[in-house]
Amino acid sequence: MANAVTSKLTNLSNQYSASVKELRELQAKLRNGGAGVSDAEAKRLNALIKTVDAKRLQFMEDYNNLKKLEKPAKDYVNLQNDLKDIQAQINKAKARGEKTTALEAKKTALTTKLKAIAPAVEQAFPELKVKPVSTVAQDAADKAAAKAAADLKAKQDAAAKAAADKAAADKAAAAKLTTPPPPPPNKNIPPGVNAGVVGVGGAGGITDSQNAATTAVSVTGNQDINAIYSLARLKYDNVDSIFLYDPELKQILIDAVGDIATAKDDMEEDEFLRRLNASDWAIRNAGTYRARDAQRREYNETLDKYNQQLAIADTQEKKDAILAKIGELKTTSSYARGLASAKAYIESVASGLIGTMSPERLDAFVKRMYDSANDKDPNIINRELSALISYKAGMQLGGAIGGDLTTLRATARANGFDLDTQFGSNINDWLQRLAKGESVETFKNTIRGAAKLGLPDKVANLLDQGLDIKDIYAPYRNVMASVLEIAPDSISLDDKTLRTAIGPEKEMSIYDFQRSLRKDSRWQYTNNAREESSAAVLGVLSDFGFQG
Repeated sequence: MANAVTSKLTNLSNQYSASVKELRELQAKLRNGGAGVSDAEAKRLNALIKTVDAKRLQFMEDYNNLKKLEKPAKDYVNLQNDLKDIQAQINKAKARGEKTTALEAKKTALTTKLKAIAPAVEQAFPELKVKPVSTVAQDAADKAAAKAAADLKAKQDAAAKAAADKAAADKAAAAKLTTPPPPPPNKNIPPGVNAGVVGVGGAGGITDSQNAATTAVSVTGNQDINAIYSLARLKYDNVDSIFLYDPELKQILIDAVGDIATAKDDMEEDEFLRRLNASDWAIRNAGTYRARDAQRREYNETLDKYNQQLAIADTQEKKDAILAKIGELKTTSSYARGLASAKAYIESVASGLIGTMSPERLDAFVKRMYDSANDKDPNIINRELSALISYKAGMQLGGAIGGDLTTLRATARANGFDLDTQFGSNINDWLQRLAKGESVETFKNTIRGAAKLGLPDKVANLLDQGLDIKDIYAPYRNVMASVLEIAPDSISLDDKTLRTAIGPEKEMSIYDFQRSLRKDSRWQYTNNAREESSAAVLGVLSDFGFQG
């Protein structure tokens, strides 16, 4: 469906170019005819020129309006697909008797986003409009999932009742038919790997909302690693984002989940933990996790103790003393110093990316990276941060990403654009893609592609070769500045006189362009114009004998 957006934009671009060509042909016909054109024919041509020019402006306006909606249209399609995937997961979870709280929250968040952009997108691109997620078919799927969950519960209740009716000697066996209590938090977890650090919803781990954000089952049925990761986190207690980046751990996830459409081939938890414990990754990082876990537990226990003392302190003197201890704990403890060191490193390797984050959001990110022992891996840091970029117009960023942003601003200016004004809705996406390693040349070419609209083929071809409009018109701009006695930078790149230098058929010679500048209204205010005028007046006076 995304092709429908591209197709419509391409069609408008082609229509605009065709109208520009037609307009120039009509103007040339009127101009070349000169005095030989009858009044009636001139009137007809002028009427046609006016009509075609109105069409040209309308095509440009329509193109610009739709261009602004290109990203929302893409988001619209992605949100629809994500909602289908989330609903499928909800149905599957219900059928398996699992909790759906996090998935329902994700569905609500996606639905809210979809409702915000749907009216504008559906009006501009009605072909993208699809039936809401809550269709009759979906309702039927919901009912089927609910029925499956109810049937499962009924079977469990029946089994429990049958067990309860047996003799006392059978009670132990009957107990096995009920749902066993959850295992202790640290059961079978590899040495040094803390469930609180990397477990579902654990302190420092990825939250349910972050988990839901990574869930994206492939529409084509292919097993997407994000969907596998999400399912694994629901089943196994010690799965963290490092599994997405370490090849060995990624393969363990793939083997553990198997077919994402069914739980029948899921790996048993004991086997999953055995493989995880035997992995090179666990062996390499066990010491780090063990140390971080001990630091954090000691920090949290001490902070809890101080907070309890603070709650019952009955004098201001006692409160001040406890607050001083809390302040010292938050600055000098091993855990606090580790967080500070991690923050300094993250700021040094990703200064451009963190420039878009609030201090609170940055501290939360640092804690997550430190607790999961990812705080010294620049690749993971940048990949995780790229999804958190929140750019605002005029924002200045540091680091490599800031350099890329400066380059894009310069390219926009060199082609007659303001980056924030003409491409504001795209910048955040561009920065995220740049942070993931995409070349800045991709987006420079996007800007040049927008500058090509309505220009002669010769100029368009030069833009395709990597030149900017500023470079292409530089010789004419310098001549124009010299003749009109103005600064080159004061001549905008869409100046009408400047643009006449290169026509649809050929470009002017510098000499011809220099002569044509005398027709520009600005020339009459130049010293050169005044000197020529004075010389002409003196010549006339001399001819009449008024000058010696």
